[in-house]
Amino acid sequence: MNKFIKKIALSTLLVGAIVLPLQVSNLEKASASEVTKFSTDILSEIEAITNNSESVELISVNELPEGTPIVNFDTVEDFEKAVKELDEENKTPQIVNIDTEYMSLSNQMITTKAAATSSTTDRLEVIISKSWNALKAVTQPTTVTVDLKYSYTGSGSTKAFSSIDKVTSFSLGVPTAWVQTDYNMHFYNFRKGVSLELLGYNRVGVKIAGQEIGAKVADEITFNYNIGGDKLIMEN
Repeated sequence: MNKFIKKIALSTLLVGAIVLPLQVSNLEKASASEVTKFSTDILSEIEAITNNSESVELISVNELPEGTPIVNFDTVEDFEKAVKELDEENKTPQIVNIDTEYMSLSNQMITTKAAATSSTTDRLEVIISKSWNALKAVTQPTTVTVDLKYSYTGSGSTKAFSSIDKVTSFSLGVPTAWVQTDYNMHFYNFRKGVSLELLGYNRVGVKIAGQEIGAKVADEITFNYNIGGDKLIMEN
């Protein structure tokens, strides 16, 4: 009788030993599933916000350079507010590539412009105006170096731009670097000056409620340069 009772007790313990790990395993799977669903839901909300923005584009965290700053947001709503504010900040009139002053010049000036031209490249250092936006401020470099290649006519006080041939720019800022994608320009003061708008982006990490992603943050750098003038320039 005692042997029979012992067998029952042993069987009960064995069943319990098998069921308990299974229960723990199922609990772990459920928790992992909840975390995945939570992350997916947040990512879907973030994508919906950035898809409606011209200022922020999502990228993989693997595309972020080492040491890229991370901007933390407690909620998706906080992130959405920052994106909307950045969109408003970037809604400035773009520079149109037109020279109304030059179009109204006399035939004498037009003849001068048609004379033989020379070309050169000026290296400019543009001091960046800081933004208050949480996403933009952490990525902006202090200065951006601009190589302005142009053709010109005349010399001394008669020197004037004939054409802007190429505009490239870069930043040695750490940990992120400015990336130029395009530019707009127009001449002023009878082609003795040029207004430039550089278009590009910086990269930044964004963490929202524990969910980390990468982002490209759009930026525009605008400045004026007078031919033969100061090479250290403040952004407009």
